[in-house]
Amino acid sequence: MTDIDNRPDRLETPEEMAAAAAGSARSPFSSRKRLERARELVRSIAVASTNAALYPPTHPSVAQSVGELVEAVAGVVELGFEEITLNIYKGTLFVEDHVLPEESATYAKLIDELLARGISAVTFSEDFGTSDGDGLIALMGASDVHDVNSAREFLGARGVSAISVAETTTLADEERGGTTKEAKAKLRKHYEGGIAAMRDVETQVKLGKVFAVGPLQGLVNALLQNLFTDSAAVLGLTAIKSHDDYTLNHSINVCILSLSLGASLGLDEESLRSLGLSALLYDLGKVRIPEVILNKEGPLTADEWQIIKSHAAEGADLLKRIQLVDQMPMVVAFEHHQRHDLQGYPETAATQEQHLFSRIVALCDAYDAMTTSRPFRREIRPDKALAVLMQGRGKAYDPSITKALVAMLGIYPMGAVVKLSDGMTAIVFRVNRDDLLCPRVKVLIDADGRWIDEPQIVDLRIIDRSSGLPVLTIAECIPSADAGIDDVWEYL
Repeated sequence: MTDIDNRPDRLETPEEMAAAAAGSARSPFSSRKRLERARELVRSIAVASTNAALYPPTHPSVAQSVGELVEAVAGVVELGFEEITLNIYKGTLFVEDHVLPEESATYAKLIDELLARGISAVTFSEDFGTSDGDGLIALMGASDVHDVNSAREFLGARGVSAISVAETTTLADEERGGTTKEAKAKLRKHYEGGIAAMRDVETQVKLGKVFAVGPLQGLVNALLQNLFTDSAAVLGLTAIKSHDDYTLNHSINVCILSLSLGASLGLDEESLRSLGLSALLYDLGKVRIPEVILNKEGPLTADEWQIIKSHAAEGADLLKRIQLVDQMPMVVAFEHHQRHDLQGYPETAATQEQHLFSRIVALCDAYDAMTTSRPFRREIRPDKALAVLMQGRGKAYDPSITKALVAMLGIYPMGAVVKLSDGMTAIVFRVNRDDLLCPRVKVLIDADGRWIDEPQIVDLRIIDRSSGLPVLTIAECIPSADAGIDDVWEYL
């Protein structure tokens, strides 16, 4: 059950959602001003290179274009960069990890000239000046430089110190990346330990006993420690879905989603610990609801609905009785169904608003519930679940936090099973913050339905330079069962 009601017929398209969430993305060039400076950097390099090929070094146009390049680098440095890297990855231009599809097509000649010299990455330091610009432009015109070592010698001979060149990009490393088997096993152990701890809490509450909070706080601390070092791996744990142990599994997933979202919103570590514990315990009141009502397949009667609604107050009461030092779990348990517009339950004063933690947990609760299969309904595809949440922003859900969730998860979240435009089947492996519509995917099944022996990772940001459009796109999300995939998490 979610807090969405009166759902309109038309949900926002993936493109509309991506545009709405763009301002909440964590890419260093997500804002219009920052992106324009990245584009100006690429434009100035291309123009300076072209002018150097057309005119002698002493021509005013060459000097002017080098000056504009120096200004462009300085403009990016002003944004807080000590150095900035132009990357060429599979024929596509990136500034740092931000894709520039239009520039990749417009400045194809620049790409070819750099690659012809064995260069896939150019890094500009904050000390970049006119002499460095002159050296780079001279390099672009040097017909006897065909590899990166020669390029480095060429720049060194001219005293260029504020530029470094490389044969490969950091993006190539990311493609081979992912979490090690050992780290994944450790994370899975934390997850299963959390399930055991939550099962013990449920048992103690049903027996009317006081439960120990220590194991739960230990789980939150472990998740946080890993979140700070490998956030994608932790978020990937939410792909673990258990139909037999839904309640406990759901609580852990909501905790992970809430911690990830809270971190993306800039909460400090102490606040995140409190949020994490609150996200584990927010639905505790459901232990007092008969399972026959919780798992009823048909519509609820009015009396049954009142019993369901009582779980918020019941949960707050249970947490009040154990006298936690941290009061936030009690607050979130009481508030998580009140909705952003306060039209939910339990009723509250019109002047009161949901606590930030309650708004975060309510959103994560709805997303994980919708994307998990239950005995009485099939799961909703992740992209459609996010569209439903976006449709509810300003009503059931806080608008800014909803957009932040979409920016964090991407339009096609990690673990989503997708059909590509060429007919292949893949799992979303990592989200690209700079382009929420184009994640990195792991291709598992070819267009003829054959499983691939060694799955390959494909970055959907890569463009066809002749058109400026992505080489591959996502055609649709599909249920994992339809693709014959039992455990999505194993592929992340």
